[in-house]
Amino acid sequence: MKKLIDYKDSIRKCSKCGLCQAVCPLYKITGSDCTVSRGQFIMLKGVLDGKIKLNDKVNRYLDLCLKCGACSKFCPSGIDVVDVISAAKYEYFKTHKSERINSFLKKHLIFGLLTGIAGLFHKKSKSKNFQKKVLYFGGCGSKITGTDSIVKLLNKMNIEVITPNFSCCGIWAYTSGDLDTFNKYIDSFISEVKKYDIKEIVTSCASCEKALKDYIRHTEDDAKKEILSELNIKSIYSYISENKLTIKLKKSITATYHKPCNTFDFESIEYVLNNTENLNYIKMEDYDTCCGLNILSDLKEYKIASKIFANKRKCIEKSGVNIVLTTCLGCVATLKINSKGKYKVFDLLEFLAKNVE
Repeated sequence: MKKLIDYKDSIRKCSKCGLCQAVCPLYKITGSDCTVSRGQFIMLKGVLDGKIKLNDKVNRYLDLCLKCGACSKFCPSGIDVVDVISAAKYEYFKTHKSERINSFLKKHLIFGLLTGIAGLFHKKSKSKNFQKKVLYFGGCGSKITGTDSIVKLLNKMNIEVITPNFSCCGIWAYTSGDLDTFNKYIDSFISEVKKYDIKEIVTSCASCEKALKDYIRHTEDDAKKEILSELNIKSIYSYISENKLTIKLKKSITATYHKPCNTFDFESIEYVLNNTENLNYIKMEDYDTCCGLNILSDLKEYKIASKIFANKRKCIEKSGVNIVLTTCLGCVATLKINSKGKYKVFDLLEFLAKNVE
């Protein structure tokens, strides 16, 4: 796992061009260079050069970063900003007990106890047997919603679904700087995958898909890299698109869609949205801007957070639609919490499975 010093060249490669300002949701609200990658790289260069300390003030801006990756996609120097910020967070995490306590509570209460309790009400759905088999990585979402939906849709494509005892993907640990816990999630995933002679992994959550595909970048063990390199990780929407599955809803429904920041294959999702019979898909303005998930838990930044949520809510309301679909458990929760009762939010997979004819 790389340390902040390992990103020294990346930080210095930043040309300070300021193009990141054009796409950063936080900069548009605050106007502060400290909230955008250019300003944060200036601070982190100061940390590496020993001119400033990685203190609470610097950490505040690291925490404000939404980890949406918009600046990375727009960066002419090709810097993966989220990787750099996460490495800096790890340095801070190691020396501040409050950060470790916060991560412990997230792991054992939110992603442990709560999803565990929710899982008591859902049994794994029995899949039909087919020659083609895939492993389903449902993450925390499947513990809350069960596996009925994924089994139903993949069985329609003559694909058998195997549901191992996967734990959380750990993306929350990575972005918050708890890289040791993130490594444990990687080890847990590999340990479970090794039990099956199946190389195809399907998931329905954009954040889970990104985490799983990034595992290979964040492990230095050659044996683990080999196992991970043999896996074919795709979203359920890629399977639907590839198989040209015909989905017809029981009745006509109009909905819009919020694109999670971690989405890989948006073309397949658009295929589903545009080719599902009786689904009238309305593309909203700024459909791909961050919902603000990573700032949701920071009550100290409520003023900034509320503006991010308000901007997304305006886009949804402007679409004239009261049903919002998305493909990330975190986005579902964030959009619901900040809907103010003006629209309903559904995970696209659950929505399709429950409304299919």
